[in-house]
Amino acid sequence: MILKPGDRVSFLNDTGGGIVTRIIDENLVHVTIEDGFEIPVLARELIKTGGEEMASEIARAHQQLLAKKDEIHVNDDLLPLYISHNNPQQRPNGLYMAFVPKNQDNPLTGPLEVILVNHTDYSALFSLFLNYAGNYNGSEYGIIEPSSQLNLGSIESTEIEKWANALWQNVFFVEGKGKPVAPFSGLINFRPVKLYREENYLFEGLLRKKAFFVEIARLSHLLSKPFLDEKVSPESIRALEEKISQPRKASMPETRQPKESFLDKHKIDDKIAEVDLHIGELVENFTNLDNADMLFIQLDYFKNCMKQADTEKIQKIIFIHGVGNGKLKTEIHNLLKEYDGIEFYDAPYARYGLGATEVNFYRNK
Repeated sequence: MILKPGDRVSFLNDTGGGIVTRIIDENLVHVTIEDGFEIPVLARELIKTGGEEMASEIARAHQQLLAKKDEIHVNDDLLPLYISHNNPQQRPNGLYMAFVPKNQDNPLTGPLEVILVNHTDYSALFSLFLNYAGNYNGSEYGIIEPSSQLNLGSIESTEIEKWANALWQNVFFVEGKGKPVAPFSGLINFRPVKLYREENYLFEGLLRKKAFFVEIARLSHLLSKPFLDEKVSPESIRALEEKISQPRKASMPETRQPKESFLDKHKIDDKIAEVDLHIGELVENFTNLDNADMLFIQLDYFKNCMKQADTEKIQKIIFIHGVGNGKLKTEIHNLLKEYDGIEFYDAPYARYGLGATEVNFYRNK
């Protein structure tokens, strides 16, 4: 029996039938059955048969199946990066969070788009927990492809604070041959006040837009990191912080002053200092610290700043503590009430938002 595409056939050894859609050779053909699926069948197991109604239904089902196969699923929120491989100014490979003003001409007006940037050759499975007044709430999870950007949505300026110190976790994957990368878990740490300053929104080549970039994890650091980290106890970190904060014993005559103090790096003027108390500014690795440990380190640093300010006759210090759950601010204000010769109040909102306290010393008046 000679078959050709379009012939209606029935199965000799089974119920049902279909339409011949392809001829492989004289012994094997492809038949589209009533469900629209195409199956290979031996020609000797078929007979020509079937009515017009059945043929019409089979043809319609087959066309619908082909249409589904041709559909291209596009994620409008996932776009490629603009990578220039020979550009020495391009950012190092890694994961970044970018805050992109919708109004590129005036970044301080209108909402911000939050863009996840995967500037690596690895796919990344991620989860994001936003910081709501000190409590972490699951917000986003998913997969971002290599060398791509993923739009996580838009936020207003009032929502910036909860993105500071958000918890980020991810695992990298590459298909086939490749070097495994250690998983990452840590905080997206930045000063929210920076997003209130227009000069911090710079043109970014990877996005070809003005944006404020925050580094989440640099690939070179993760590639050099061992897969099994030895945990450092909070007690060990606390002891180390206490040792660092203690003034060194003078190995020289007391009349001789040290060349510099730890307040020097915070000075924005000869007699004015700006101290960021966010934990990421004080400790390099704080993933093993609980809230009590972090608060201890922050308050200890605050006390040492006040002591050094008195020694150096500093006129003013601005302590940036963030908003969070208000615990750090409350503790600082309680401590400041015990100091003589000072006055304190909220720092200027236009420069610091709601997360800073300004301390002035009477002795300089």
